[in-house]
Amino acid sequence: MPIIVGIFPVGSRWTLREEYPLVRSKCNYSIADVYSIAEVVQDYYSNAPINRDVEYVFPLPPSAAVCSFKAVIDDEKVIKGVVKEKLEAKKAYEQAVAQGKTAGLLQQEHADVFRVSLGNIKPKTKISVHISFVSIIPHDGSSPQTLRITMPTAIAPRYGSAPTNIPWFPNNAQNRFDLSVSVQMNKPITSISSPSHPIGLTLGCHQRELSGDYEPSKAFVYLGDSAMLDKDIVIVISAQGMDTPRCSVERWLKNEGAEETTDAYALTLVPKFELPALPNQEYIFLVDRSGSMGGGRIIAVKAALQILLRSLPSRGTSFNIVSFGSRYSSLWPTSQAYSAESMEQA
Repeated sequence: MPIIVGIFPVGSRWTLREEYPLVRSKCNYSIADVYSIAEVVQDYYSNAPINRDVEYVFPLPPSAAVCSFKAVIDDEKVIKGVVKEKLEAKKAYEQAVAQGKTAGLLQQEHADVFRVSLGNIKPKTKISVHISFVSIIPHDGSSPQTLRITMPTAIAPRYGSAPTNIPWFPNNAQNRFDLSVSVQMNKPITSISSPSHPIGLTLGCHQRELSGDYEPSKAFVYLGDSAMLDKDIVIVISAQGMDTPRCSVERWLKNEGAEETTDAYALTLVPKFELPALPNQEYIFLVDRSGSMGGGRIIAVKAALQILLRSLPSRGTSFNIVSFGSRYSSLWPTSQAYSAESMEQA
């Protein structure tokens, strides 16, 4: 059964989630070399007839870490995330709910899923969820000069089940997913493309329209057409010098809120191997689904398989998945070409 994305009442799973439709969703990515920080804002509306405790499930890219969270109720009440020990956080949340307060509890569901519990959400309420997360962008397998960014917009097992859409607020012109990506490389950008969606691109600056001096190491990316949250967005960035050792520096100044000016350094080393180029590659993944793999083991296998599939070279690659227990079966009779469509099926 797919893991449902969006807001739904506690205990009901997805049967009542139509009562909490999505009004608008936007995501802003800032990329500096191989590092990224994303800010996501999703607005929901409660059509529920009574107060309810709800859960919000959110997808994360591989290896991402949440660095901030807040929920804004009716543009007035703000619930900010504070890191606490797990049992202490749950106790504080339950006490707040018992007192009739609106409260939130953010927990990691799986490696790429975060779950937020919101208590005492009233009818006719706007819920605005703000989440920021950081991640390291992996190299695309086809070239050491290329990075591959995957932005999950739906959560479902990649094996045997299609993603499940979030219900949108009916008859609303704002029903869309807005995405913007500001790219800053150390050396000139040579190309940016997306195998999954049509995109708009401005080279030389961090805005839709070119202004000021042209800087070849900067770019601004946005969705060409509005995208519903039913398919991962993939963006491939190529730039000069991505296979060379380099150091990035970020400075936090006093006038930006720092107690004292602080520098953070990130050193990137890309190993090189003198291997002959392979025009065509085939990958067969063997998955043990026997009884001994129950519980957390099969969940870990699914998470590892997703990371491996997303790391395959994008050119000249075919793959298949063979699972075995008391009997064996394969995803396809023969290996299929690696593409957005075959990844979605897998």
